[in-house]
Amino acid sequence: MRIRLLMSMLSVLVLPLISFPVSADIPDWLGADLEVSTQLAWEATTNEQYVDFIPRNKYPKVWVLVSRKANSYDTALATMLNVFRRELGNATFRVFLLPATDDAIIRWTKLAESKADLIYTVGSKATVQLHDLYAGQRLPVVSVNAKDPVLLGLTNNYLSSNNNFAFTSLNLPADITLNFLFKFKPELSQIGVLYAKKNTSAYLTQYLPLKKEAQKRGIEVVAFEVDESQADSSLKMVMQSQVKQMQLLDPNQSILWLTGSSSLLDRIDEINQLAEGIPLLTVVPDAVNNTEQSALMSVGVSFENNAHQAALYGVRILRDGVLPRDLPVGVLSPPDISINFKQAEAIKAQIPFVLIEMASDLYAPDGNAIRAAGMTMRGETQ
Repeated sequence: MRIRLLMSMLSVLVLPLISFPVSADIPDWLGADLEVSTQLAWEATTNEQYVDFIPRNKYPKVWVLVSRKANSYDTALATMLNVFRRELGNATFRVFLLPATDDAIIRWTKLAESKADLIYTVGSKATVQLHDLYAGQRLPVVSVNAKDPVLLGLTNNYLSSNNNFAFTSLNLPADITLNFLFKFKPELSQIGVLYAKKNTSAYLTQYLPLKKEAQKRGIEVVAFEVDESQADSSLKMVMQSQVKQMQLLDPNQSILWLTGSSSLLDRIDEINQLAEGIPLLTVVPDAVNNTEQSALMSVGVSFENNAHQAALYGVRILRDGVLPRDLPVGVLSPPDISINFKQAEAIKAQIPFVLIEMASDLYAPDGNAIRAAGMTMRGETQ
C-alpha cells in the first residue's frame, strides 16, 4: 500500500515534466539488427527522446493451476502471496483454472514454458493431471493443498520425486493420526470414516491407510461412503444406516472421522445432527471453527501451514536454485489440532488435557476463539 501511494505521488509530480516511454519498435536511429538480437531477452520501450531496455526475466513469473473453486484454495493462494511478498517480493503470479482436457493442459504447459519460471498445482486433481502429462519436463512444479503423493502414486518415496516436481502433503501418516485419536479415546474400538465416493484422493490417501492401520490394532472401521447421485447413498441415508450399525457395538468408544472431501466438509452441521452423539473429528483443521458448521476436533495439516511450506519450496527453487528433486515431500509434524468446546458440551464429550495443551486453536462454548494459531486470546476455558 505504501509503495502504491508513493508511486501515485511520484506520478503526480513527474507526469507534467516528461513523457513516459511506451512499448514500440526500436526507432530508426537505432539499427534493425539490434531489435532482432535483443527481442528474446529484452523488452524495449521508447519515446521520442530515448529507449529503455528492460530484462524480460527481471521478475520471476509464477503460474498457478487451480483444480476448481474452493475456499481452501483461496486460503492457500492468499498464504502463498503473503510469503512471496516477504521472501521474494518481485515475483509475479498468474492464476489459471485447470483446463478441461489433456490436450488443453498440454497446450497450457507449452505456453507456460515460454512465459513462466515456476508452476504451482493447487489441489490433488490438478497435481495428478499435470504430473501425468508433464513429469520430467523443463519447468519446476510445486504442489499445494494436495494429498499424499506417495499414496496417490506420484512418487515411490518421501525423499524425492526424482523429477521436476516438488511435493507437499495435506496428509498425516495413518499411524500418527491413530496415535492422536487414542489420546482422545484411549479405549477406542471403532471408527466411522466419512468420504465422498467421487473424491478418489480422499479414499486412497485417507480412508484406506487409516483402515489398514486401525485393523492392525484391532479397531473396527465402518465406511460412510456418500454418493449423492444415488438415493440410497445420500448423506442422510448413509448416516442413518451406518450410525445404527455402530450403535450396535460400543458407541461410547466410537468416533466419526471426516476426510478432506470438500462436499462433506460443507455439510458438517447435517453430519453433527445425524451423528446421534458420536463425536465428529476430522483431518481438516479449518473444519473446526466458531460456527455451527464445526466439527468437535481436528488432527491434521492446516491449509495455511501447507501453503506456507509450498511457498517456501517455491522461493528456494527460484531464489536459491534448489532443484525440485532435492526437496523431500513436505509432511508437517506435529499436526495442527483444533478443538470446539461448544460441540463438546453439546454431546457431553470430555477433552483430555494433553490435547488442550497441544491445540493451536481453541473455541469456547460461546463460540469465541480463546486460542488462535497457538496464541492465547483470553483466559482459556476447559
